[in-house]
Amino acid sequence: MNPKLLTAYILGLLLFLTPTAIAGFAPRHRKPASDYSRTGGARGCPGEPIPLTLLAPKTYVGYTATSHPTFAGFISSSQQIEFRLFEFDSNSLPKQLGNPVEKQVTAGIFKLALPENQPGLIIGKKYLWQVAIRCPDTALIARSEFIVVALPSTVKSKLLDTMNVSQRVNIYAQADLWYEALAEALKLAEPGKLGQVGSTLIQNLSKSELLADKQKERIQYLQAIAIQEK
Repeated sequence: MNPKLLTAYILGLLLFLTPTAIAGFAPRHRKPASDYSRTGGARGCPGEPIPLTLLAPKTYVGYTATSHPTFAGFISSSQQIEFRLFEFDSNSLPKQLGNPVEKQVTAGIFKLALPENQPGLIIGKKYLWQVAIRCPDTALIARSEFIVVALPSTVKSKLLDTMNVSQRVNIYAQADLWYEALAEALKLAEPGKLGQVGSTLIQNLSKSELLADKQKERIQYLQAIAIQEK
C-alpha cells in the first residue's frame, strides 16, 4: 500500500476510535430549588468518608425530558435505601406519588429508575426525589428537585442522527438535560462506577451548584466521587 495512503488510513482509524470529547454540562438556567431540597449540609453515618450523595443538582432545579427518568447517587457502604418520589402541587407543597421503594445497594454508584409499569411523569410539572438510609442512631435523607420538559425538536433530530453514546451524552448535556446525560454516561461505565465520561459530568455538576456555605462540603464530595469512582 502507498505509504501516504497507509498513514492517512491509520490517522482516520485513530480518530474513529478516539472517544468523543465531552463538551461539558454548564446549565444556562439555574432556578434555585426550594428549601425542601436546597437547605442542609451533607451528613453521613459515623465513620464514612463521603456521605449519601445524590448525583443531581441540589441547589437548583434540574431538567429531564423523559417520563420515566433514571436517578443515581453515591453511598460509601452497602445499605438498604428507601426511595420516594413527590410531585409539587399548586401550592408548591410536595405530595408523595406511589409507595416507597426499598432497595439494597452496594458501595459506590447506585441507580434507581421509575418503573415502566407506573404512570409517567407529566411535562411542566416539578418533582422531588428522595433517598433515605438508616444509621445506628438516626435516619439520613437527601433530596433533589427537577422539572419535566418537552424534548426540543432540534435535540430530537440530533439524537436520531447518532447511536454513539458519548455523542448522545454531549447532546443531552448541551440541552441542560442532566438526567438523560448521566444515564447515557453510566452505560459506558462498569457497575458501581462512573467511568471517564460520567466522572467528567460529575465534575461539571460540582462547578454548576449555586455556591453557599452549606454546600461547600457537597461540592468537595462530588469532586472526590468524580475522582475515585472513574
